[in-house]
Amino acid sequence: MSSRRLLAPLVFLLAPATLAAQAPAADSAGFVVLKGADTVAVERFQRSDVSWLGSLVLRRERPVAENWSAVTAPDGTIPLVEVTISEKPDDPRMKARILQRARVIVRGDSVAVDAMTNGGLVTKVYPTTEGAMPYLNLSFGMLELAVRKAVKGGAAGDVPVPLFNLGGMQTATATLRRDGAGHAALVLGDVTFDLALDADGRIREARIATQDLTARRVN
Repeated sequence: MSSRRLLAPLVFLLAPATLAAQAPAADSAGFVVLKGADTVAVERFQRSDVSWLGSLVLRRERPVAENWSAVTAPDGTIPLVEVTISEKPDDPRMKARILQRARVIVRGDSVAVDAMTNGGLVTKVYPTTEGAMPYLNLSFGMLELAVRKAVKGGAAGDVPVPLFNLGGMQTATATLRRDGAGHAALVLGDVTFDLALDADGRIREARIATQDLTARRVN
C-alpha cells in the first residue's frame, strides 16, 4: 500500500456520475453527518438488485469524495467492494483529482486489497474473520449493511458484528445490542453507536456521544 492509507483509522469521521444513471433503485437514501451543529459529511447511496452504490463527501477545506460500490451475496455478506477517493478542485470546470483507487475482495477468512498507487498496482492480503463486513470511515450507508445483516439474523441478545476497517486494514468485532423497541447500541471497543432503527434494521439516526457526532437519515 502507499503511504496514503485508504482511510483514516477509527474515529468514524460520493457522488459518482453513474449513481443517478442506474435503473430505479429498490432502496435509496442518504445521511447528513454532524459534529455538533457543523456538517462534516454528506452521503448518498442506492441499491439496484445486489449492487450498492454510495457517495460520501467529506466537508473539508478542499472536499474529498469517497465513492464506493458493494456487491451483496444472498447471505447478506459483501464479497466485493470498490472505492475511489478523489479531491474536488477549487475550479468546478476542472476534473476531480483521484487520490486512490482500491478493490477489496473478501473470501472466507482473508481480504485481498488491490490498490492503484503511484508505483502501480499493489496487492496485499490481510487476515479477517469469516463473515466480516467492510467498513468505510464515516459511511453510515455501509455501516447499515452490517447492521441490517445482524438484525436479519434474528438472534436474540448480543449479536457479534465483525467489521473489516478499510482504514487500518484490520478486523474488529462489534457487538449489537437491541432493546426491541427500535433502538440499539453497536459497541466497538470504547466507541458506542446509539442507533434508532426501523423494523428492517435501517438506520434512522446514529449518535456517537463521546465524539459529538450525529448521522441523520435523509430521503
